[in-house]
Amino acid sequence: MKRLVLVVFATAFVAAACGGSGSGETLIAIRASTDPAVGDDRLLFAVNEIDGTRRGSPDEHVTLVAKSIDDPSRTIEADAEFVWVVPDAFGLYRASVPFDTPGVWQIDFEVSTGEDTDSFLIDVQPEPRTVAIGAQAPLVETPTYPDTPLDDITTDDEPLESLYTESFDTLLANGRPTVVLFATPAYCTSASCGPLLDQMKELSLARDDADFIHVEVYGGFNDPGFAPSAEALVPAVNAFRLPSEPWVFVMDAAGVVSARFEGVLGEGELESVLDAL
Repeated sequence: MKRLVLVVFATAFVAAACGGSGSGETLIAIRASTDPAVGDDRLLFAVNEIDGTRRGSPDEHVTLVAKSIDDPSRTIEADAEFVWVVPDAFGLYRASVPFDTPGVWQIDFEVSTGEDTDSFLIDVQPEPRTVAIGAQAPLVETPTYPDTPLDDITTDDEPLESLYTESFDTLLANGRPTVVLFATPAYCTSASCGPLLDQMKELSLARDDADFIHVEVYGGFNDPGFAPSAEALVPAVNAFRLPSEPWVFVMDAAGVVSARFEGVLGEGELESVLDAL
């Protein structure tokens, strides 16, 4: 089931990433958030023309109204910020929407270009499937370098050794904040794993107030005939109950989840969390 969710998410996300030359009359939104829940204030979506042409840039501003289907009087208004996934290539819109009740919500959005748009629906769960903010992060062992060759730990072509020298459970116990990225550059279904990992590398070198670790989503990827599957998910991915990739989790000095980010990070988004710890 986990792999099915990954594929469904990938289909929508890759469709949003594909460019084209057509010009549709109505813009549609493709949800990129896979784990919306009450209290979750981070909604990700792509904007496309009806023929699949990718849309979105920092110059195209989006506003939205979220309306509960069960109680149409319950509405939340928000502005959406465009965030590049691959700089100058494609990106997503990110909106802070503090859902306060579970159920199906209708999202109506407007683009500053004035074009017609279609609403989309989002099913908000009472609690997130992934490890929630405020929960203790699971203690799970991850492979380390040099005990394991880097080529067997990560599919990153240019790995940063410092992201693999300590096991995740060891970092959680050292009394410092921890940032973990779950991503698989070689098998990413959303095209955002590599760019997000590059961001993490830069940030880890720039800050000494937290520990950073990258966890590859799949194990055994160097085995003959390997293919991504639910059976190949590493224990840490299962422990965090991830429905997609990539994900970033921030834990405080006590190992409690302080923030979680799916898919993409906006400028300063992770830094502000670390500054507050």
